[in-house]
Amino acid sequence: MKQRNSTTLTAAIDSLAALGIVVAAVAWANQSRMPQGGPREFLEMRITLLNASFAIVFAVLWKECLDKLGLYRETFTELVRPAVRLATGCGIMAGVLALYLVARQAQGPILRVIVAFFLAAFTYELMRVFVSSPHLRWKIGDPDRVVIVGSGRRAAKAWRELRTRHHRTKQLLGFVDDREPSSMAPDVAGRFLGSVDRLQELFLSHIVDEVFIALPVRSCYDAAQRAVSLAETAGVRVVCLNDQYELEHARALRQRRNLFLELAPKDDRRMGAETLKRALDIVVALTGLVLLSPIFVFVAAAIKLTSPGPVFFVQQRFGYRRRCFPMWKFRSMVANAPDLMAQLEKQNEASGPIFKIKDDPRITPLGRYLRRTSLDELPQLWNVLLGDMSLVGPRPMSMRDVSRFEHAQLMRRFSVRPGMTGMWQVNGRGSLSFEQWIKLDFSYIDEWSLALDFKILARTVPAVLKRSGAA
Repeated sequence: MKQRNSTTLTAAIDSLAALGIVVAAVAWANQSRMPQGGPREFLEMRITLLNASFAIVFAVLWKECLDKLGLYRETFTELVRPAVRLATGCGIMAGVLALYLVARQAQGPILRVIVAFFLAAFTYELMRVFVSSPHLRWKIGDPDRVVIVGSGRRAAKAWRELRTRHHRTKQLLGFVDDREPSSMAPDVAGRFLGSVDRLQELFLSHIVDEVFIALPVRSCYDAAQRAVSLAETAGVRVVCLNDQYELEHARALRQRRNLFLELAPKDDRRMGAETLKRALDIVVALTGLVLLSPIFVFVAAAIKLTSPGPVFFVQQRFGYRRRCFPMWKFRSMVANAPDLMAQLEKQNEASGPIFKIKDDPRITPLGRYLRRTSLDELPQLWNVLLGDMSLVGPRPMSMRDVSRFEHAQLMRRFSVRPGMTGMWQVNGRGSLSFEQWIKLDFSYIDEWSLALDFKILARTVPAVLKRSGAA
């Protein structure tokens, strides 16, 4: 019921926006024909009973068209599919608008109105889908990595579904099962990765986004439960086949829909909160980049004047779903700092896989000030705008640190987007141990809400001003 209400509200707002775009397109295309009273008088001339009736019909058709294309009911994880559907929907509705204008023998540049409407509507809808799908991947060819638990008939069925319907968005890493490879079909045995207990090692050494449970529940319940527990601990999504139970009346429906069913899907309320979180990220990051641009120029000039080397330090970090992205910072160390890393490993003062030295000799005098004031972190607003990071979340970790993880449960910190600030920044920052750091990360993931994000953001400002725990 909640999901239906949310979808109805989204469609209603969307239809009103589409009507607004039609009005704006008409006004823009007829700029040369504006009366002396301006756009207001021009539009008042066109508010007739016929136009008002068409507006109602157009709004209803808009909602029905996009709904039939699945643009209100689905959460997308890749860009191509929604973009194609949006182009189709906007093209259909642009055709409806063109037919109305021609049938009404409207004066003015009809073609310009149609082109302006299509481009504006497509851009708006693409932004709406992007904001409403927090986990949308912009990188085409970066599919979900899948491990299938099982090696029998059901596992073969799941693999066939992957190859035929999901080959662009999902990639099979292989099969795990407690059976011997000699009892498996040749194509399955050729992709056999080991027993179910090897999942923990796979989570550490490979990117695994989803675990598909394709075991017979009655005879292999213990193995299936073991796989589910290991995946849940590591923050990996668990998916099962939706034909687990035979329902005669649901058979036809099942054939038209996805064979896979997520075991613990997010509720509608959380998805709505994640949408607002992404919208907040975009607005704050864009505003921050504009307002803080004078500080960017000043810091960049100071770095150039005080030490040789580039202004920015760009390093590959692990982000959401363990995907790597280039994280931007103002350079606070000497230009060859990465090359000196190996020489300083023996001086590491931190426990666990992280590296930390209280008086790191690679940090420049200006860099020490930039770190204490967190000014070196400001370029990450660009990462937030791109969607690589969020304003609040676990800190993105370097490839060196992640390669030293020994427990698969640590991978759960990659189940959310990394953030510019987070729990550990407002609870001691650099003075915390790795164990305390991870505990705070997991606490954030388990207790996440928009209210918690606002609370962390509010506490970040005094933490930065006090410079508590800063390196």
